[in-house]
Amino acid sequence: MARLEDDQGRSRPEFGLRLFFGADVHPAVTLPAVTVNCYAYKLYLFHPHKVKVITMVFRTPLMNAWLHQSGVMSCVVLLLTGVIVAQDEKPKEPAQDKPAAAAEEEKLFEVPDGSATELFAFMYKVKRTRPKERTSDASMAHLKLQVQAVLAACDKVMAGKPDEADEINVINERFGALAALSRVDRVAGAEGMKTLMEALESDQRPAIVALLTARKLSQKVASVATMSEADRDAFVKELFTVIDENGLDRTIHSLVSKVGSTLGRTNKSEAGAEVYERLAAAMEKCDDETLRARAGRALGSARRLRLPGSFMEITGTTAEGEDFDWSAYRGKVVLVDFWASWCGPCRAEIPNMKAQLEKYGENGFAIVGINLDTSRDKYQGYVDSESLTWTNLMSDKDDEQGWDNPLAVHYGVSGIPTAILVDQEGKVVSLSARGQQLNRLLEDLLGDVETGDSEN
Repeated sequence: MARLEDDQGRSRPEFGLRLFFGADVHPAVTLPAVTVNCYAYKLYLFHPHKVKVITMVFRTPLMNAWLHQSGVMSCVVLLLTGVIVAQDEKPKEPAQDKPAAAAEEEKLFEVPDGSATELFAFMYKVKRTRPKERTSDASMAHLKLQVQAVLAACDKVMAGKPDEADEINVINERFGALAALSRVDRVAGAEGMKTLMEALESDQRPAIVALLTARKLSQKVASVATMSEADRDAFVKELFTVIDENGLDRTIHSLVSKVGSTLGRTNKSEAGAEVYERLAAAMEKCDDETLRARAGRALGSARRLRLPGSFMEITGTTAEGEDFDWSAYRGKVVLVDFWASWCGPCRAEIPNMKAQLEKYGENGFAIVGINLDTSRDKYQGYVDSESLTWTNLMSDKDDEQGWDNPLAVHYGVSGIPTAILVDQEGKVVSLSARGQQLNRLLEDLLGDVETGDSEN
């Protein structure tokens, strides 16, 4: 099964959607106010002896902003970006005359008359349809038909003089359709997007202004990692000016969180921490009760980004119910791994962790797991099946499990695996110690045990 991950291989919560690839991300992270759009497409999974094609549904909230932060695990050709909801491959249907098949497919996209609610339901249905033929040309043609149908349905909704809420939904549907169109017809998509943006510029209703502002900001978020320091500072100032003038909503919160996260992953940790601190202050004062309750997590993210070169404190209870003694690990190189048994990238890293523990365990390497499961049975079942020998922290209290694990909250962990490496002095040397990065760091800190060149 393929997954979308960031450049550290972690499923990201900023997409703001639940059950992202089997809930590899925090399920309570902010859901942007922008309506989500989806378009049926295909994901190609390459295997040693065949290519398996699975039809997927792509949801595209703030598509351009997140495209550049997404990666695809395994060898995957991905033509659209966003959250993927897998659908089981249906048995092959009997061969059908091509003109007849095309005519039948086009009937699916005939826009009916109806209320706004009925037309939005039609759009949802259209976006979940699949092409009759599994060829590139057929898929592209199908996508164009989807886009045309959605745009036509939007026109019908507007002809009925909808209320402001439905009008905003129409605008978001149009943005999503045009973003999808740009993947197969760049010129048409760009022209349509430009026309839509220009039409909205003259609308001074607060809700429309806020929506358009978020769209513009999202385009800048995609390039924040490559901005100069001056441009980055100006952009961050622009974000918080929007918050000061219009208040903090979930869409802007999602964008600012993305900026902090991106800076933290691109060796600009202090800048990222400052963004999170300012965001936390805005969250504490905002009207949204959910955001206010999560202000502490934003502060935790700032705390985590400032860990490199500093001491990391760990307290809690082990899965066996004993008090954890962090001082017993002083003098060792310790991998602090935030993980869960349901997390695919976490499970994928286990073999390498075992290999490094076998290689360096006698030279002073240890692992401490911070488990984010909500079921002790599932946790224990996985530990037993994989013969995991290292200590894991997991509370017996229901309100301290999963993403509510106190250490996950304290360090603002909202995407897993989060692998933090601590040196012999107890100071953090890496916030992303996974795969070859972990292996290189262990060799630097403990020497090449195969040649006997050890620092201990």
